[in-house]
Amino acid sequence: MRAVSHELRTPVARIRFGMEMLAEEDDYEYRLQQVEQIDKDIEALNTLIDEIMTYAKLEQGTPSLDFEKIILFEVLDQVVIETEALKTQKEIELKAPPINVIVEAERRYLHRVVQNLVGNAVRYCDNKVIVSGGINDKGLAYVRVEDDGAGVPEEERQRIFEAFARLDDSRTRASGGYGLGLSIVSRIAYWFGGTIEVDQSPVLGGARFTMSWPVQSFNKSKKKTSILKDGMES
Repeated sequence: MRAVSHELRTPVARIRFGMEMLAEEDDYEYRLQQVEQIDKDIEALNTLIDEIMTYAKLEQGTPSLDFEKIILFEVLDQVVIETEALKTQKEIELKAPPINVIVEAERRYLHRVVQNLVGNAVRYCDNKVIVSGGINDKGLAYVRVEDDGAGVPEEERQRIFEAFARLDDSRTRASGGYGLGLSIVSRIAYWFGGTIEVDQSPVLGGARFTMSWPVQSFNKSKKKTSILKDGMES
């Protein structure tokens, strides 16, 4: 709650300051600048509230997951197109899996995973981000995002997935992060029956995040039905 209140107070304080400046300033151009900044802070509040609600939903109880068969390329390509539309001035390369690679997942949450990982990579990369995915040699589906930034120190690679964790407070705050994006990815990986890991990219030298999960979703009711059926047949 201390972390949440701190994150909420920062944009609220800036909005209050902006309103005071509007009341005291007659210069039209300056007033427009203040209005624009206030609008950005309101958007930041909306984003933070959405992050908090998503994290809370994934952290407590069992979220309602609607697993379906998904063409993995479509989700990766969608996020890359959406990110390029933001004109981040970063190079984003998609190493596309074959169009026939189909996995089972909750589309909304899988999109959120890739979106959060790419957004994180864009913040901390120097110039380039690579997005990829497919089915690994263990038969697990995976999505992977790597960058050419400073990477994550080995001793910090577990803590980075904790809610509101910051490895570099000033850098995170300046880049607009709230410390919830990776914890949301971690919770989604858990509910997918998978894992999320970070290591060093052998290609770009920065951080490499990989989420992997079973290609076919694990369903307790299906398993129970299968056991009953096997018992009847025997």
